[in-house]
Amino acid sequence: MNAKGNTWLAVGTRDVGKTYTAMKLAEDFFLREKHPKSIVVFDHSNNDSYRHYPLIPLELHQLPLVNWWAAPFQAIVRGEEEEFDEFCQLMTHFSRMTCIVFDDCGLFFEGNLTQERKRILKTPKNNLNELIFQGHNYAEMAPRLLRESNMYVVKQTTDDPDNLPDKVIAKRQIRQLMIEVIRENETRPEKMKWATRIYDTESDEVWILRQDSNTFEIAPGARHFPFLQKYRTV
Repeated sequence: MNAKGNTWLAVGTRDVGKTYTAMKLAEDFFLREKHPKSIVVFDHSNNDSYRHYPLIPLELHQLPLVNWWAAPFQAIVRGEEEEFDEFCQLMTHFSRMTCIVFDDCGLFFEGNLTQERKRILKTPKNNLNELIFQGHNYAEMAPRLLRESNMYVVKQTTDDPDNLPDKVIAKRQIRQLMIEVIRENETRPEKMKWATRIYDTESDEVWILRQDSNTFEIAPGARHFPFLQKYRTV
């Protein structure tokens, strides 16, 4: 994980805890003692899940008025699809030290990207932001978004792990993590299929969500993935 900022891609079907995990990640940054980060959610689908969080409603025209260097805050911008570019433009220009959660973002990054959508992808390191994108499956994700993401949040999807699109980065690692998630979910009750893995493509680390503590255990990829073990040195 990059100390300045990261691009997270949480992919999973409905009811696998995708929004919960995205907000848990954002809240971890919000609550940390050193260099905490604000939370701003862009919700274009009126997702009821966000009503469980203490998010202050903000309008687009209010974003330039925010003191981004003051105490961290939690907010939600409920906008229409046609307002997404304006949101990206404003957040690129003004936001600092912020976790930006994009709800159901797949359709926004298909095809040729607008300049506003390209620029928002540069804010993690430039603005010290965390971008947390959510989508339903890897097939719908735009190649640019897959390339820019360095933190893959792996949930259960409708994708076939053995037939992932070529655009998926680190296909062998993601395939194994998807299979682990499927197998773990088979042991969980209905409505609790929340198995989660995170793959840090830059540091080659696997984050495993433990059921008993609801915390992540981090393992080196070279030890977690059997196809990399032959390269280990003793």
